[in-house]
Amino acid sequence: MWYFMMKNSADVRTLGICCFKMIIFAAVWEIYPMLPAAALFITVFIQTCCAFCVATLVHNAMHCDVFSNNNVEFTWRLMLAGIFGFPVEAYKPTHNANHHVYTENEKDHLNCSQMKYRWHFLNLIMFFPTVFPALQRLEREYLAKEYKKRSRGFFSMICQMVCAHGFTIFLFWYEWRRALFCWFLPNVLGVDGIITMNLLQHDGCEAIVIGKHRGSEMEIDSARNFVGPVINWTTCNNGFHSIHHMYSNTHWTQYPELHKKLIEPYLDSKFAEQCIVRYLFRTFFYPGILPEHRRLALEQDEQAAKAASTSDQSKED
Repeated sequence: MWYFMMKNSADVRTLGICCFKMIIFAAVWEIYPMLPAAALFITVFIQTCCAFCVATLVHNAMHCDVFSNNNVEFTWRLMLAGIFGFPVEAYKPTHNANHHVYTENEKDHLNCSQMKYRWHFLNLIMFFPTVFPALQRLEREYLAKEYKKRSRGFFSMICQMVCAHGFTIFLFWYEWRRALFCWFLPNVLGVDGIITMNLLQHDGCEAIVIGKHRGSEMEIDSARNFVGPVINWTTCNNGFHSIHHMYSNTHWTQYPELHKKLIEPYLDSKFAEQCIVRYLFRTFFYPGILPEHRRLALEQDEQAAKAASTSDQSKED
C-alpha cells in the first residue's frame, strides 16, 4: 500500500539505499569484536560513504516529499531521521531558507569565502567545523520560532530528535565503543561530507543576485556540476546542482533532462565536472594548488589588514 502512496516510484531507490546503510551497519556491528584495526578503518570508511549517500537523500527529501499522504510522509521522515542519525527537519532553516536564498552572499552561512587558508587542503577539512556553529544557531532560532507558533515543524523536529538521538544514546548505553565506530563516527563524517560538499559545488562560482535564487533568472554559473553516472546514481542526481538550485522542488529524476536542456548550453565549461573523485583529488590533494580567486582574495585581505594597521599606527603617532 505504501508503494502506491509514493509520488514517484523511482524513490524505491531512495528507500533501497537507506535499507542498504542499515544492513551494512547491522553487519559491521555484528563482526566488530573480530575486526583488526585496519579492517575497522575500512568498515568506518564504507559506512561513512553510506552515511554520505543517505545525507544526500535527506537533502532530496526535504525539498520534495517522497509520499503524497501527509501521515506517511511524517512517519517516513521519522524513520529517515533514525537512519540518518540526526533530525532531518534541520535542513529547512540551514539549507532551504538560508543557503538557497543567499547562495555565496554574505548571509549564506555556507559561504565558501569564509575559508582563508593558503593550503587548500585545510579549506577542505576545516569547512565543516568553521560553518557548524552558525548552522547550529540557525537551528536553535528556527526551533524557538516554531515553538512559539506550536507549529507542525516544531513537533516534527522534536519527534525526529527523539528518534535520531534516542537510538544513538541507546547504542552508546548498550556498548559505547561499538556505537562510536559502527554508528556515530560514520554518521558525523557523513554530515561533514554533505556540508563540505558545498565547497566543491560552489567555491569559485558566481554569487546569485539576491531575490533571484530560483527560476530562469538565477545565475547559472553559481554552482559546479558533477555529471558522472556513479555519483548521480548513488546520490539520486545530487551532482546536477545548478538545476537543483534553479528548481529546488522538482523531483530528482527530472534533473538530468532539465540540466541538458536549461543548464548545459549556457554553463561555463569549467563548472562542469565528469568525476567528483578526480576533481576532489586534483583540487585539494595533488597538485592542490590554491585557486586564483582564493589567492587574489587573500592578497586583498592582507593589503586591507596592512592598510588598517598603518592607519592605526599613524593615529597613535
